[in-house]
Amino acid sequence: MMSWKHVIGPALLLAMSGNLAIGGERPAFSVVDHPSPDGRCVDDTGRGDLDRSETACLAQIPELAQRSGSGLKLTFRNGRTRIYRNQDAKCSDSDGQGCVKYQLTGYFTDHGLLLIERGRPEGIDWLLVRAESGDEIGLVAPPHYSPERRWLAAVTSRLGTSGPPDGIDIVPAKRERTLKDWHYRTPEDSKWRYEFERWDGEDQIILSAKPVEDTATPRPVAIQRKKGEWHFK
Repeated sequence: MMSWKHVIGPALLLAMSGNLAIGGERPAFSVVDHPSPDGRCVDDTGRGDLDRSETACLAQIPELAQRSGSGLKLTFRNGRTRIYRNQDAKCSDSDGQGCVKYQLTGYFTDHGLLLIERGRPEGIDWLLVRAESGDEIGLVAPPHYSPERRWLAAVTSRLGTSGPPDGIDIVPAKRERTLKDWHYRTPEDSKWRYEFERWDGEDQIILSAKPVEDTATPRPVAIQRKKGEWHFK
């Protein structure tokens, strides 16, 4: 039988085993080297990516989000509603086909953005949902704000066969016609894995590029925004 514990299990095992796999550089309950503190709800005392508290988020924004059994109901500011429903019956099947569980794990107050964790047997990812409209964007990890809070960036790379997809997501905190999302998925045969290090101003993100198969020293690489477009070399 497959339970919620089994759905989240691969990601938790990935995060905890990562500490051993790469010399303890990943904190507990994390899918990245540097978990983002941004968007963590009031009274949430966790520190990793996977120990964010839905209870704290529901208490903070009851006008936007309510939990009723397997359903997470969001009420958007345009009057529309949406229910993210756990597929409990499918999670009870031996193969877990179609099993998915949702948890509200963050809220970015300044921009009305809700962060939803989506757990499946094969791994985990996140959805960033705009409270104003209900528009949603897929992310590989809880994101980091830029210094002036104009952008959010998420970066991760798997250490095993399960977990979030390898990649990078950059999205504008406020929806504007002139600001575009940017998404990158690392090729399966890539010789490098990438981790978020820091924002360098509003138009540059510094990553750490680490070789997949050897212990060579990581090197810094940058994603830059020029003429309204993000570029990664």
